[in-house]
Amino acid sequence: MNTLQLYISKSARESARLAEINPSDEGRRAASDMKAAVALIDYPPSAKTVFFIVTNVQGGYAIHIIRTIPPTKPNHLDATIFVDKNLDLMAEDLKEVLDAVSSTVLAKAVTEEDMNRLRELFSREYDLRDKAPRIKPSRGSDYAFLSYGNGASLTISEILAEGLYRPEWSDYKAVCLLDNSLSPLPNSMTDLNGAYDDSEDDEPQTDPAYEADSEEPKDKDGASVSYVFSIPVIMPDGRSELEFELESSRPIQRSPIAGYAVSGKILEGPERVNRLRRATDKTLYERFEKWIWAAGGLLAGILLMAIIGLFRDSPAERPTAEVYQSSQPAAQSAQPAETSAASVNSDNRQQTATTAQPQPNEATAYLDNNRIWRLDDMEKIEGLQGLFDDMNNYRFEEITGKWAESLGASKNFAKVVKAAEKSVSKKVDPRRHADHSPSYNREGDTGIGWLGYTFWIDP
Repeated sequence: MNTLQLYISKSARESARLAEINPSDEGRRAASDMKAAVALIDYPPSAKTVFFIVTNVQGGYAIHIIRTIPPTKPNHLDATIFVDKNLDLMAEDLKEVLDAVSSTVLAKAVTEEDMNRLRELFSREYDLRDKAPRIKPSRGSDYAFLSYGNGASLTISEILAEGLYRPEWSDYKAVCLLDNSLSPLPNSMTDLNGAYDDSEDDEPQTDPAYEADSEEPKDKDGASVSYVFSIPVIMPDGRSELEFELESSRPIQRSPIAGYAVSGKILEGPERVNRLRRATDKTLYERFEKWIWAAGGLLAGILLMAIIGLFRDSPAERPTAEVYQSSQPAAQSAQPAETSAASVNSDNRQQTATTAQPQPNEATAYLDNNRIWRLDDMEKIEGLQGLFDDMNNYRFEEITGKWAESLGASKNFAKVVKAAEKSVSKKVDPRRHADHSPSYNREGDTGIGWLGYTFWIDP
């Protein structure tokens, strides 16, 4: 099964499993009660607090998204994501899922609509590894913690980029990933932060069987450059997309599959998805569209000149038309002219509306071909400068106004606009949690997963 698994439980006086998505026996065993670990975290009991706990099992690893339940410690909701060791999961994909699930459990209640969104998110299929890593299960008796965020040496994105399965973490019962505003009770956990303070000077110590995805393509010193492409496929339960990664010593400038073309400019890097579509339909038509219009216009002009010449060569027919017009009442003869004018005006309005439709461009291609929208990339693309800042600071009036108009050709951004409109109509407070206040991202985090963003602003 090449999907992520989700288990939502409630741990209070009595523990109960509330929901499961894509369950397996291995995943159920991994979704064990974390009450003992939660009790060691120093958090305000009157507030809803979210943090992560990572455990390793033989078949993979589990990420427990813990949301505390006020006012009693250590009562909590636990949304456990189980990652099978065979899944080739990119860091930005995992970040997107973590954001979406975190925003869901932070809501007052998990509704059926929320569950439908999660089912859709967890129906996404991922590539399988050529060789699965050998997992060392968590067997230690002590807990450890690693901090991230403002003032810490790492961000959550950097932790995910290095990978959440690390053999050295298996020496502990579990490892807690804590926002820098949280800390464990004194002397209750082993501090792992010192092990990463010198990460800039030393090579990261990671499991060779589990290599983290690179943030940037390797394009120096003759090394290969990676590209990710997706192609539409039809599955028994509906349409889906098949993603595959290619490495090339030179830039790829056209579709690697015969009969398919790329929507927009081909982008490098493992986090950028280049979507392919058949080149035998609209793509080929667009290539010769100007010539088709030119040929059609020339043909129409020839026919029009022939018709005009025909009437000029037949003067006897003109009096017949004049007699017919003079035989009609004045009011009636004016009516066709008005109708014709109205028809012309209607046609003009329709043509103007068609012309006004936003057309795909480099900006919309970037939004539709990337799950993570990055500030550095967006500021280099005409038509995207300033969008990241408006999204990050919840300027919904700008998102649903000028950005909706200029980026209307983007399917992904249309969903962001819809979520922003619903957020305003529902009077949702996007700054309802410290993780996304005063802005959506923490300082220094310059990437926004657009899908997770929609789930957060429209929970």
